Amino acid sequence: MFKKYIYLIVNLLLLIPAIIIVFTYAYKYIDKEAIVLEKKQNALAKMKKTYHIITNLQKIRGLSNIEETNIEIFDNIAIFEAENYKIANELHNPKIIKILNRHPEGTVAYFENYTSDIEDLLLIYKLTAYSAKLTLNSDIEEYLLSKSITTTLPYITEYFARIRGLSSGVEHHQLNKIIKLKIKNQLYMIKELIKDTKEMKYFNETEFVNKLVNSQKEEIKYITNEILNKKIITKSGLEIFKTITKNIDYLDTLYYQNMHKLIAFYQKKIEKKNSLKLQIVLICIGSLIIVILINLFYFAKIQRYIQEVEHLNIIDPMTGLYNRRFLQNFIDNFVSKNEPKNESFTILMIDIDFFKKVNDTYGHDIGDKVIVAVANVLQQNIRKSDLAIRYGGEEFMVLLHYANKEAAYKIAQKIKNAFSAIEFETADNQKFSKTLSIGISEFPKDGDTIWKCIKLADTALYTAKTTGRDKVIIYNEEIETNEE
Repeated sequence: MFKKYIYLIVNLLLLIPAIIIVFTYAYKYIDKEAIVLEKKQNALAKMKKTYHIITNLQKIRGLSNIEETNIEIFDNIAIFEAENYKIANELHNPKIIKILNRHPEGTVAYFENYTSDIEDLLLIYKLTAYSAKLTLNSDIEEYLLSKSITTTLPYITEYFARIRGLSSGVEHHQLNKIIKLKIKNQLYMIKELIKDTKEMKYFNETEFVNKLVNSQKEEIKYITNEILNKKIITKSGLEIFKTITKNIDYLDTLYYQNMHKLIAFYQKKIEKKNSLKLQIVLICIGSLIIVILINLFYFAKIQRYIQEVEHLNIIDPMTGLYNRRFLQNFIDNFVSKNEPKNESFTILMIDIDFFKKVNDTYGHDIGDKVIVAVANVLQQNIRKSDLAIRYGGEEFMVLLHYANKEAAYKIAQKIKNAFSAIEFETADNQKFSKTLSIGISEFPKDGDTIWKCIKLADTALYTAKTTGRDKVIIYNEEIETNEE
């Protein structure tokens, strides 16, 4: 029983793991891409907070460089310092905390010291971007947004913040030559960055570039005319600080716009990847179900074909009765399995009397009708548990399950009488009827094997045919063995 399932099991054992491996590889590949995107998104969140610390420190630097004494300045410095420590603790980055601890709250450092600290923070900022591979992108929109928030805007902001800090340190309405030279250097760096930013115009970033370039042109013009070219500066350090801060705030706005765009860009991609992962899982499950169903379908179909072939091998096509091959298989199975159960059979060997004359006189078509008629009579007069077999030519056999000779004799007489009552008609309206001769033996009463009992039933049949035909003979020891 198990053997017929071997092909199905082996086929499924080959296909199912193969499908799982393929879809697992696809799932892991997409999941790996999703993890990279999530790392980028997490890096952006850290960068955003680090940028906030940098801009706060830039303001502290600028405010600390103002010579005039103003309670607003000290209050703002305190607010920015407290905010920085809070954000640094949220980031859990010891390097950032160490940088902030160089100048404890309430203390003021030199301009250069703050600048050095900001450069270190910008380095941490850039390394966060590089570690997440933010600047290595195949998508042009992603590349430009990444570049704008990784280098362009943070450095333009820092250079303007340096100008703000240097300009806010005005003394007696004047700036010395060294400060002016430093401001010019920062302006040069800003112009170079803006020049480099213009390439974005070729990649549908015209609006962003125009905003950035136009706003900075105005700011550069203001710094040049109102600070560098004026011998006497009428505004106070705090006023200069606030004026330049408006421009830096605008830069911050652009920065956060691009940051949010990039975060949304990655979020959309992550959602697509997650959706794709779900599709892969569903397709995998669907594929497994389809493969299993197809295999089961074809397995069932093959089994039906096998059964049909086996059926054709054991069924006589003319009469629909079992054939001799079936008899052989039945006896072999009986010997190997059922014989120890002491089952018994009564065997009827049946032959059509003078059948050759039917073929010779009326033709084989009529002869076939006679044979089919015998088969019909047998099927109508035996039980479902009994077996009717076309033994060969015009000879038939019946195996009556658990029936003694007396019961078998009655059934044999019933079969013989039913058949002899049939009237056959030829194409030219000739009518005739035929008779049967039947021999009976009982297993295991007459012989220790079924084949031996078949031989004895055939001997009884021979006796019936040689003693007048159209009769039923039960085998007994007095009947001579058929030598034919």
